[in-house]
Amino acid sequence: MQRRTIALGAFDRTYWLAVPPELPAPLLVVLHGMGLDGCQMARWTGLADRGPAAGFATVFADACQEVWDDQGFGRFDGADDAAFIRTLVDQLVSEGVATVGALFLVGLSNGAFFAEHLARHGQVEPMGLVLVAGTARVASRRLRPRPATPAAVLMFAGTADPQVPYAGGPAKGLLAWTARRRVRQILLNAGVRDTVAAEVVAADWAATNGCSVVPSTETKVIVASDLQVDRLSWTRSDRPRVVLYRIARGGHGWPGGPQYLPPLLVGRIAHLDATAISLEFAGQQLGRHVERDP
Repeated sequence: MQRRTIALGAFDRTYWLAVPPELPAPLLVVLHGMGLDGCQMARWTGLADRGPAAGFATVFADACQEVWDDQGFGRFDGADDAAFIRTLVDQLVSEGVATVGALFLVGLSNGAFFAEHLARHGQVEPMGLVLVAGTARVASRRLRPRPATPAAVLMFAGTADPQVPYAGGPAKGLLAWTARRRVRQILLNAGVRDTVAAEVVAADWAATNGCSVVPSTETKVIVASDLQVDRLSWTRSDRPRVVLYRIARGGHGWPGGPQYLPPLLVGRIAHLDATAISLEFAGQQLGRHVERDP
């Protein structure tokens, strides 16, 4: 990966870029979770290699102090995260690295909430979103109940995720208390950070996309760790689709990635290749073949 810097106001914002042999290419902008950085996100997902192998220019952006402004209220340090992502995308398009209009945002946890906020409020207009262990903040949705523009959406959500409860509400447990304390030192108006239920967020995007109101449900796989995975799909012919992988008793992390903390703290990480599924999903929006959904 190439380490790059963008001067934005008083800040030098950094990101990591991995490119395929043929350019320009569709662009994946990958947004890490709280306490991580772009390099760690690359290792957890494998997208630094698998993204370019599937034909995508793949970017791993770094947040200031490892926290994204996922409600849009601003930061104490004055950095503008939304402007960073817009500038990053525009620069890669102007350099001939990224194809115009072929943008996908991929986020984990805090990065997923940030990606959803950007797209919901029309601050960027991706072709697709991949939201892993993250949905939408109640405050962000209250300001814009319906997403601004259509986009295909792929979600992965564990029903036993203590940080992002499947049914919505506040995060729970020791890590949640630590995260709230950290965020209040970095983000403005960060007192209330309740989450929206996964299926409510999926329904929001389905409505904007003009998809079916009631999803179809398919039991996708019973993984080795005995976590059942159901795939809920909101579809309509010739409209961007919405797909939610509901992981029964699944925890907070990247499916197929590391069990980075004990299950007692973060729940169990499913043995499900979210990277392959995400690349397949993005490829389908582009109308071309990439890695197959296992």
